[in-house]
Amino acid sequence: MGLMTFKETLSYLGFKSPQVLKKWIGQGLPVIVIGDTKRIKKSDVDKFVEDHTVTATLKD
Repeated sequence: MGLMTFKETLSYLGFKSPQVLKKWIGQGLPVIVIGDTKRIKKSDVDKFVEDHTVTATLKD
């Protein structure tokens, strides 16, 4: 299933600030709660990034 801790998720994304992850969770990144722990599926991170990717266009 590829479950990651928040710290592992930050490392996977190349981020240091947990605020970014909290913002993404607020924007709909799913979190799995198992007992007292929270995990994020790697595939959910990949889908979230793909769904929120914007292609920039240059103006002439």
